[in-house]
Amino acid sequence: MKKIEIKKGTNIEYLSRELLFLAQSGQPYRGVVYVRFVSKGETFDLVDFKRYITSLRDTMFNSEDIAFSIYDKIDMSIKTKNLGVIVDITSRGGIQQRLSFGKSFVPTSKDNIFQV
Repeated sequence: MKKIEIKKGTNIEYLSRELLFLAQSGQPYRGVVYVRFVSKGETFDLVDFKRYITSLRDTMFNSEDIAFSIYDKIDMSIKTKNLGVIVDITSRGGIQQRLSFGKSFVPTSKDNIFQV
């Protein structure tokens, strides 16, 4: 992901409802990914982040590893403080999963008022 210079100490939180990846069985998992960190003077380009999230559609994961994989990609791309990733996976078979890696936080979500 392309690095962008920003003000150090900026609190940043990203949310994507477009998470889709394949389970080991080949069945798709859908979910929401939340990312939060404090900038050390860097963030990533949002177009690259979207490309990364959509690139996961062709990748197989154990669902329990997806939060770490996203964390690791961000951690390798930019310098952050208190990086945390939470993934809420849509229910399958009546079971819902919330996975997290890194710094704990309570995700915030707001409606996308511009979405059609």
